[in-house]
Amino acid sequence: MGPGTLGTVTVPLTFSFDLEDHRPAGEPWPERFSERTRAVLDWAGERGITGTVFVVGELAEANPGLIAEVAARGHEVALHHWQHIQLTEMTPDQFAADVTRGRTVLSDIAGTEVLGYRAPTASLVRSTVWAADLLAEAGYAYSSSVIPARNPLFGFDGLPTHPFRWPSGLAEFPLHVGGVGPVRLPYMCGVYLRVLPWPLVSWLTRRQPWAPGASTYFHPYDVDPGEPFHWLDDAKVLSPLMWMNRRRMFTRLDRLFANGAAPPLGELLHLADAGGTFDPSVLAA
Repeated sequence: MGPGTLGTVTVPLTFSFDLEDHRPAGEPWPERFSERTRAVLDWAGERGITGTVFVVGELAEANPGLIAEVAARGHEVALHHWQHIQLTEMTPDQFAADVTRGRTVLSDIAGTEVLGYRAPTASLVRSTVWAADLLAEAGYAYSSSVIPARNPLFGFDGLPTHPFRWPSGLAEFPLHVGGVGPVRLPYMCGVYLRVLPWPLVSWLTRRQPWAPGASTYFHPYDVDPGEPFHWLDDAKVLSPLMWMNRRRMFTRLDRLFANGAAPPLGELLHLADAGGTFDPSVLAA
């Protein structure tokens, strides 16, 4: 391994990217996600990396050219729900309508079948486990929507940490977590990857190396140091963390992908077959 890498032998990660808008609702601020997304596409293209881009459906409908470009550059296009709303805030009927609409819109724009789905804020949890059945019914092949650990926001403790299948047949690629004792964090993702000290990221990886099917994800704002600061309704006093270390994000990504990248998640469904079926009803309430 070259200088600045994790310093341990690991299987390649899948590159994934959550394409969403970070502007406060109702504020007339200039749009920034298009330019930042193209910067990420350029970064990936220069390194020969293709991965999975989870797109908010209404953003895709309003910006079809950008999504067509994502697909033209070789990335898998998947859904990040119709709006960036947690599953806990919607009914099953609303969810089913949204994922059906989103899959149709993305398929028409990208010109490919849409296989994957990622719940906003990994909000597929015990109380929303019905989503796995509805995704299968809507024609999705896989989800990457769970944090298999306790988490301050959304977590589903007790689930496998490797790819598996829900009883509906839907494949699940859990977010990789690491930590000590009961504390497990998705440290390869978003704000965790930006804020945690790099020696800690490296130590966690040596302690709990990621398995095949693991991915990292981040957002346009994670690589946008020029975005004006604003307080976030869902983060409140933690809002400053959402701006920390944005200038370092590409450097961190270079370290993660120093040995190349695994294929997009849609090409790794066989890993869920190997993981077998897990019925969450066996977990204690």
